[in-house]
Amino acid sequence: MADRTERRSRRSKVPVEALSLFLESQRRRLKAGGLAVATREGKLLAAAGPSPEQLARMAIEVHEAREDAALSASDVATWWLRSGGFEVILASRGGKLSHDLGSGVKRILAS
Repeated sequence: MADRTERRSRRSKVPVEALSLFLESQRRRLKAGGLAVATREGKLLAAAGPSPEQLARMAIEVHEAREDAALSASDVATWWLRSGGFEVILASRGGKLSHDLGSGVKRILAS
């Protein structure tokens, strides 16, 4: 039987903590300035990096296609995700998102 090494050095059974730990690991991997997960109403659920509330607000502006978002949020990438019975916005400062990031957020939210 192969020796299995745990790939995560820090983990939590509390979903919000698990999501924050996951976002921090993905932020380092993607070399993103920040990552945030927020509700459609703009409530921040978890984040990694500086100014997470600002990143969540900018993500809402981008998705609402507000004209003022074009200038202030030019380096913000966003995705809508549906998981755990609700929709969230995944935002990245630095414009970097990945399949692993999206599927990890969905997996944690569904737990």
